[in-house]
Amino acid sequence: MKSNWKRTLRVIWIAQLLAIIGFSATSPIYPYYIQFLGVEEHLTARWAGYVISAASLSMGIMGPIWGALGDRYGRKSMVMRAMFGGAVAIGLQGFAQNVGQFFALKFIQGALTGTVTAATALVASKTPKQRLGETLGKLQLAIFLGQAFGPVVGGFVADLVGFRATFWMNGIFLFASGMMILFLVTEEFTPVEGVGKVTFWRGMGQDFSMILGGSLLGLVLLLRFALRVGMRVVGPTLPLIVQEMMPGTALLGSASGLLATTLGIASAMSAPLVGRWADRKNPRDYLLAGALLAATALIGQALATSYWLLVVWQFVLGLGLGSTLAVISSYIGRLAPEGRVGTAFGLDALAVSMAGAIGPSLGGWLSDTMTRQMPLYVGGVLMALAGVGVLRLPRETHAPEATSPEAEPMERTA
Repeated sequence: MKSNWKRTLRVIWIAQLLAIIGFSATSPIYPYYIQFLGVEEHLTARWAGYVISAASLSMGIMGPIWGALGDRYGRKSMVMRAMFGGAVAIGLQGFAQNVGQFFALKFIQGALTGTVTAATALVASKTPKQRLGETLGKLQLAIFLGQAFGPVVGGFVADLVGFRATFWMNGIFLFASGMMILFLVTEEFTPVEGVGKVTFWRGMGQDFSMILGGSLLGLVLLLRFALRVGMRVVGPTLPLIVQEMMPGTALLGSASGLLATTLGIASAMSAPLVGRWADRKNPRDYLLAGALLAATALIGQALATSYWLLVVWQFVLGLGLGSTLAVISSYIGRLAPEGRVGTAFGLDALAVSMAGAIGPSLGGWLSDTMTRQMPLYVGGVLMALAGVGVLRLPRETHAPEATSPEAEPMERTA
């Protein structure tokens, strides 16, 4: 009997929402926590970029390996690994005594986590390919809602109790999510025939060649990388721009959290809608529109003269970002070879993580050595260039339809 995809989607949706609330609760306070750990103010953005990049670098290294292991041994175990591993690594970050320890624990976190990739691979493996845009858009909704509520919760906890408690809360949320997956999700997994006839490393290399050789998937992954660099380059500088716009306030954590919450709400609005529309008619157009909208929003933030203008442009940025993420995820699910969806999303994790390693480090350097707004200009230009790259995808009147032997028919749900 095949597993109940509707039950699996519901449980993963709730678990992922809880996990992302935890993850995003700490992200807006990184620069402030780094200052709390003793780093001088003129080096804060640079160290924030290094810390964010540490997790992304290790996640990029391990992402394709975890994805290939998921294709061999099952995707549920990969989700549990990400949840429980993250609970330990992030909980320990609340005990860091200096920025070096914080950096090391972030590197370990990246190597063990990757909840979005693992959950997406599990859901995509059970979803008919002609419905991937809608289904993964719903999963993105959980992610964006978590990103919407998490920063406000984290900023409030940081302002009320202290920075360390925010990391401990994150660990508790991830542990609870892992327990949900352990007890409420079932997976009847059968690896692709012949997968055990070659060594793991040789098989992974063959899968990489199959996925990237002579297909559009390589181009889609390159677009993912460019779009994510454009987004992540602004991460270290936005909280510091807020700090300059609101000198002397005791609510910096909450103010920075509201920016991330606004981004999450807007992305949560656009991702499922655009995902469904892209299933029905030319996904390339929606991807192009999302990239250009995001580029415009980043330039708008660079020119903003008040905190509330930042909030407005952050909402516009969320609309564009949600559109691009939903459509690209559906492209990857459709283009993945049969039985290799885990490896395909593992390579996607590599693209995202390398962007996460390069973007914040570049943004932190630009912010400290030039102006706080320079990373926003650079991010806008990169987003616009990625939009031009989208034009290289073939134009389709509707998303490609295909059925997967791993997927059972899905009823349309609201």
